[in-house]
Amino acid sequence: HSFITPKPKEISRADHQGRSSLTSNNPKERFELMSLPHMGYTDVDRISLKKHFLRRMFRLKPHVRDAACHRVSSHGLEDDYIALSVRRGDKETETTILHTVRPYIKAAERAIESHFGGVRPSFFVATDDCAVMEEFRKARPKWNFVSECDNASEENGFVFKDMKLWNDEQTDAHFGKFIAEMIAMATAKYWIGVASTNVSYWIYFMRSLDAQDDTFVWVDPPRIPGLPW
Repeated sequence: HSFITPKPKEISRADHQGRSSLTSNNPKERFELMSLPHMGYTDVDRISLKKHFLRRMFRLKPHVRDAACHRVSSHGLEDDYIALSVRRGDKETETTILHTVRPYIKAAERAIESHFGGVRPSFFVATDDCAVMEEFRKARPKWNFVSECDNASEENGFVFKDMKLWNDEQTDAHFGKFIAEMIAMATAKYWIGVASTNVSYWIYFMRSLDAQDDTFVWVDPPRIPGLPW
């Protein structure tokens, strides 16, 4: 077998100190064409190349994938929908989090007009704090919010340090829910979430190769002013 061993300079050029992909607001850097001829990639822009690599490296086992897809399909999301990603839990110890769903509602209302022709779609809510479901449904009683939270409970938000206390059943339940949420977020026509969790960046690259930046929206202030979204 032959192995590709990039040199430090090549690694730096590909993605060093935020020069590319999500952390650059320069289109020439974000969509610069790159080639990896040994792997069959010629003149592929940075964003698409990362999406291709994620698909090569992140592969769910068939039984895990099928179970997650079954969970997503059970929500009846047959038409285009909006995904709402809400992260709370221990994130409050790291950064400022949103304690209200109002920014999500405002962003969703704008998306309905700009990308859904004024016709309200369904909303898939991915969250580590299932209490937000009541908040969303109280804020917009006529909207259709669905979530893995309807069949699970993480009422206090995900806390990383608590994982060591989980038994096998709790661990499987958490990741079964999480993987289903990832698939649902990645396949949504429009995504609304926060920049304070690395899950958002992972979902960005899981999305379709045809997904545009105007369908990926932050509700918290971006870390770098002037980002495309």
